[in-house]
Formats: sequence, C-alpha cells, structure tokens
Amino acid sequence: MEATAVSVGKAVLNGALGYAKSKATEDALQLGIERDVTFITDELQMMQSFLMTADEEQGQHKVLITWVQQVRDLAYKVEDNLMDFGLHTEKKPIWGCIPRELCDRRHIAMEVRDLRAKVEDVSNRNLRYRLIKEGLSGCKPAAAAEEQANLACTAMFGINEARLAAIEEGKPKVDLHQLVTCGQEDLGVIAVWGTGGDLGKTN
Repeated sequence: MEATAVSVGKAVLNGALGYAKSKATEDALQLGIERDVTFITDELQMMQSFLMTADEEQGQHKVLITWVQQVRDLAYKVEDNLMDFGLHTEKKPIWGCIPRELCDRRHIAMEVRDLRAKVEDVSNRNLRYRLIKEGLSGCKPAAAAEEQANLACTAMFGINEARLAAIEEGKPKVDLHQLVTCGQEDLGVIAVWGTGGDLGKTN
C-alpha cells in the first residue's frame, strides 16, 4: 500500500509539474504572478525528486507515507488550480466587463499566493519532521547531521547570538573553575548552556 501511495503521488506530481512548466508560466506572466508560479514549480520538482528517492527506499515509515499523501493531495490541488488559471486567461474579455476581469485576476493572484503558502507548509513539514534521512539525501551521515545541526542553530540562535555577542564583549568573563572552587560552603547551582551546533562554545 505504501508503494502504491508513493507511485500515485509521483504520477500526480509529474502531471502537475508538466502543466506548471508549460501553459501556467505563460498565464503567470499575463497575471503578474510569475515569481509565485516559479516557486511552486521549483518546489514541485524537489518534491518529485524526494518521491522518486522515497520510492526506492525499502522500509518506509508512517510519517513518510503521510507526507507523501499530503504531497499528492497538494499536487492535485496545484494541477487543478493551474488549469483553472489557464481557463480564466483564455476567456475573451467582453466589452464593458473590465472590472470583472480585474476581479478575476485579483482572485487568481490570491489563490496562487495561497497555493504557495501551502507548498511552503508541506515543504517545511518535511524539514520539521526530518523525513529525508541521511541515506536518502546522498550525504555521509556525519555531514548530514552536522548540516542539520548548523541549520537549526542558525535558525534558532543566529540573530540572538549576534546581539548577545555584541553585549558580552564589554563584560568581564568568569571562569567556571573559579566558580566551583571559590571556597563557599553553601550549596549552589551553576547553569552552563551553549548553542546546539557549536561544540566547545558556551555563553
């Protein structure tokens, strides 16, 4: 069943991708949403590559199958919407109906932006749950783990760390050994923390 879900997902994605590359790009230029359609097309290509790799993997787990189904459903929706956009742009404008045409274009642009947000959500879900394993990504396990740690570290601590580094430059540094062996007989707690991907560096 899992193999069937992946195969169906690949087939649907192939259709959506083919349509997105041909007619939809022309329509997008007419509607002024070519950047969003390009992004959606690029994301669909990445999802297609992932599905091809996932199809080759033997032991597929339930989270992966769920994500594949979400990609498949999203591909159906993208394909349907892109075909609808094509139908709207092929309509001949009726004299005196310019406001209706502008309203249709605005509606289509809003739907494309909504589609883009959904594609981003599905793509981010893959990152959040780490569905692409080290073996699937083609990287060495150590390199892939280090890359994921650096990505998480940058995303979570990058901005705050830069601010803290600027503030901490002016403060005197306290030695941990000095805190532990200062001779006080009272119990105390010393908290030590550091960033996730920076081994050996503490703040």
